Amino acid sequence: MGTRNDKNDFYAALKNFLDEISSCDVLVVLIGRPWEQIEIPCQTITMMSYSTQEISETLSVSNAESVNIFSLTAGIAELLSTYDTSISFEENVKVALHINLPFYRLMSNKMCKCFRTPESYNTLLYAMANGSNRISELAMFSGYPKNKCDKYIKTMCEFGLVRKELERNGHTKYYPANSYIALWYKTLLTAVPNADGTYSEDVYERFMRSFNDEILSAFYKEMCAYWLDKNITSISTEYIDTKDLSYRSVKVGDVIFDFAYEKKRAVYAYYDTTLGGKLTQKLWKEIESSTTKNRPFYENEYIICTVNRVPDSFWTLSKHYDNVHIVALKSLFATYNKEDNRRMQPRFVPSFV
Repeated sequence: MGTRNDKNDFYAALKNFLDEISSCDVLVVLIGRPWEQIEIPCQTITMMSYSTQEISETLSVSNAESVNIFSLTAGIAELLSTYDTSISFEENVKVALHINLPFYRLMSNKMCKCFRTPESYNTLLYAMANGSNRISELAMFSGYPKNKCDKYIKTMCEFGLVRKELERNGHTKYYPANSYIALWYKTLLTAVPNADGTYSEDVYERFMRSFNDEILSAFYKEMCAYWLDKNITSISTEYIDTKDLSYRSVKVGDVIFDFAYEKKRAVYAYYDTTLGGKLTQKLWKEIESSTTKNRPFYENEYIICTVNRVPDSFWTLSKHYDNVHIVALKSLFATYNKEDNRRMQPRFVPSFV
């Protein structure tokens, strides 16, 4: 129903209509955004994107590939339907990067359908995808007044194109609503296609860098955070709220920990989530040095989650010290897949699914 100003009249007329034909079997379907509230008794059906588990089961792919596919498509059915399991993930990406295929057209068509002047909204989404996430930064990037940015962002939130996050200081940051939108605006909005509609190797390489270093890494960070939330009680006897933002991205000495709780007994978590990375002895020495300046080693709990191969030296550490916990990718998936975990995965606007 959107923001029409005649909704009350419509609902009143609909109620009268339903009362008049109450003896007949008539099905009325209303399509709207999830916060629409109507006074007429009805059943609500919510359309959601596919989860990683559903992708794995539906396409018969591995856990790792299902995460790749979800991060590429945001679980949107129209995009999933084009994925070819007979070729590699990288080959699927190359095929998808074409201006006449769904991966490109879906976003472009949606913006034209939703807005009379999509260019203004494109500018803000492009800015968000490239690191301008506060209202002041968006206003500076776009040249729009702050109140205009605020108005546009509110509209995009209503359409499910933008999500907002509160910082520790109470300020708000705005981001593309999911990985598909972020990738599209980060890599394709300003990319120039070839004459045949394909994209150059340079565009593909930039796309994959953004995908691996930002989108995929962010997903695995959430998976690590989920593992910590589910296992913190077996690591620490203190009550620790793992969702407390003040414990996240904390710099201790020379190391930035993804999670750091420093009370009676400290808990330090480090997430290695960029594929192709490597845990090194130098990193461990920095972790140990940074966390033992003000308290002894035995008063700390160390959690190192990694999506890469675990070096033998780190397995040795975990065997020698009860307070060093190494969490490999297999363990991350085992915890993550115990339930169909949708809440970590951003929802997409229903009309996209």
